[in-house]
Amino acid sequence: MKKTLTAFTVSFMAFLCLSTLQAKIVEESFYIQSSDQHIFELLKSRPELTIDHIEKGGFELYGPKGLKEFLVTNNIPHFSMKIAAGAQKAKGQYPTPEEIEKELKGVVSKYPEIARMFSIGKSVKNRDLWVIKLSSNVNVNDERPEFKYIANMHGDEIVGREMMVRLVKDLAMNYGKDPQITNLLDRVQIYIMPSMNPDGAAASTRGNAKYVDLNRDFPDFSTSDNKDTTEGRQPETKAVMDWQKTRNFVLSANFHGGAEVVNYPWDTKADKFPQEAFIKELCLEYAGLTPYISTSTAFQNGITNGYAWYEVNGGMQDWSIYYRKDMQITIEVSNNKWPEYSRVDYYYQQNKAALLRFIERAIP
Repeated sequence: MKKTLTAFTVSFMAFLCLSTLQAKIVEESFYIQSSDQHIFELLKSRPELTIDHIEKGGFELYGPKGLKEFLVTNNIPHFSMKIAAGAQKAKGQYPTPEEIEKELKGVVSKYPEIARMFSIGKSVKNRDLWVIKLSSNVNVNDERPEFKYIANMHGDEIVGREMMVRLVKDLAMNYGKDPQITNLLDRVQIYIMPSMNPDGAAASTRGNAKYVDLNRDFPDFSTSDNKDTTEGRQPETKAVMDWQKTRNFVLSANFHGGAEVVNYPWDTKADKFPQEAFIKELCLEYAGLTPYISTSTAFQNGITNGYAWYEVNGGMQDWSIYYRKDMQITIEVSNNKWPEYSRVDYYYQQNKAALLRFIERAIP
């Protein structure tokens, strides 16, 4: 095996010499169909590559152009993660970012007393990064706790975006009708960002329009990129960082796809999270209220520690907690990143009780 690993290393260095791109670039994507620990450790050792969604049979791998050639040269079992024909058909059923914007503006215009929509910045392709605030007396920033949900930071993980659109509509339409929802809007200032990466959603790509993985683009206290500055970061990342500096979020969650599990910190290092008992309680409660997550056969009780699953450097969750003191978890809502559009209502209904209860947790 030592001889094989040496061959791997030589070939990989040739691959790197051909690439002038920096780390976090996700131009090519493959599923590595292998549980060989030597292959995994080799790929993990390269900062140019992103490993995601590890499971028994393999894992997702993302990197710059030239990755496919490297995998072929070294006989590493893989297949492309480009959307297959069936998934392309499903993708065509989903609204465009522009259609999502129009739908949300319609909701806000109908309920202006409790809903406000504003842009926190622009994407690479000049799309607005929309946030909806829902709260009684919505135009006033007061002492009530601030809460947020962010979805679709990976453009090809679409279910979270659709769930957030449905949640916005549910909260707005049922204020004054549903006691739980009424209590939430009376006692919490709720901010929902359905899509942090509209360019990626439009193109069905993980990264933004510059092929950058936004969930590897934040400052990271455990690496050399540990200065809490927006310098050199993507416009979508900058927008979220600048916006969060103006707010005082006490609790939040971000949504992904490709697995079904609730993830708690840290993602970036093995050290025990200082408030681990509390954060695990939140995760167990969310998973327990979401039937298909709580019955997971891949994750005990439907939850996992991030680092124990796989290491993430530059992630939003750990940045938010460490630099902004905003308690945040990551929720993977669907194994299929682009399920049939008709399945979205299923995911929302399965998650609804947990979504509302998690917001309640922001109430002192």
